[in-house]
Amino acid sequence: MPLFAVAFAGSTTTNGTVVNGIQTTVNAFCDGKKISILTRAATVGEALAGSKCALEGNDISNPPKDSKLEGESMDVGVIRAVPVTIIDNGKIRIVNSAYSDSGDILNQVGIKIYPEDKVSQELILSNFNKNGMGQEIIIQRAPHLKISVDGTVKDVRSWKKTVGEVLAEKYIALSPHDEVTPAPSANITSGMDITVTRVNESDEAEDQPIPYGTDTIKDLNMYQGQSKVQTEGTNGVQRSIYHVIYKDGAVASKTLTSQTVVTQPQNKVVVEGEKPYNAGDLWGMMVEAGQKYGVDPGDMLHVMYCESGGRVNAVNGGGYKGLFQWDGSFHKWTAIAGVPDDYFNPRSQIFATAARVSATGGWRAWQCKP
Repeated sequence: MPLFAVAFAGSTTTNGTVVNGIQTTVNAFCDGKKISILTRAATVGEALAGSKCALEGNDISNPPKDSKLEGESMDVGVIRAVPVTIIDNGKIRIVNSAYSDSGDILNQVGIKIYPEDKVSQELILSNFNKNGMGQEIIIQRAPHLKISVDGTVKDVRSWKKTVGEVLAEKYIALSPHDEVTPAPSANITSGMDITVTRVNESDEAEDQPIPYGTDTIKDLNMYQGQSKVQTEGTNGVQRSIYHVIYKDGAVASKTLTSQTVVTQPQNKVVVEGEKPYNAGDLWGMMVEAGQKYGVDPGDMLHVMYCESGGRVNAVNGGGYKGLFQWDGSFHKWTAIAGVPDDYFNPRSQIFATAARVSATGGWRAWQCKP
């Protein structure tokens, strides 16, 4: 709405300019005078141009200057702009405007007002001219803040006193573990950056395999170099519980709290052959004696071939006889082994030898060694 009422004098001036178009009589009221204009202009503004009621600066007309002229006559009031002092957050700016409403004035001079800002106005005598009394508009800007939260940056304005009050006002809810910088109790200052870090905690289970091992079984009846899988292995399972803290969806810390074995691993069982390819017919007897006395039958086979070449009736010049070339102590060890006292009996040779190696802890009595 216009700021000032206009008083009109009775004098009339006629502008005889004629242009192409519909002829209209415009009765213009400005600066306390009435001017009659006969014109073929298309709009109010064009009709007033060049006259004493021409619009200048932020002057306005009623009806507006872009209103169409359609013949006959039209009354047009011209309202002159007057000085307006605008104090924007302490900064002073002088403008001219013909409006009286602060919103219209600020919009006319291009000053943006946010919903949170406070605007007041009053008439003043310090700024005035021939057109009348001036105005003063005071703008109090709400503090401007930036809030970083949930992956976005929010530009906000608020008159709240603390960070926590602003977050509540803007409907930004906080969970018990969320982090806020500055702290919710901090006082607000314009230009402040507020960061909300979402913090979530959870206990999470992770299963890791426990690798299986391999057990080997020696088979004295399978030739050396041969093997077979008796039982396939299976991994076990170890379960670890971690306390995980997430900040804005990313893992910030991960703490091991417990570990348990869910499933024990089952070892793979492999059977490997121990029987030499040159074992011969006496191998089974050596296996029997070895198992009885805890002697490696392979060692026995090696010493036997070294001593006698595997000949049952072997005799050398020193009086040593049989497979293992025994001397006279043979009689004692056949008695201990419980076998016939016969130098040329393979069983007697093998069992007496195994008994002596076991009892004396090795092959010291023989020149040949495994």
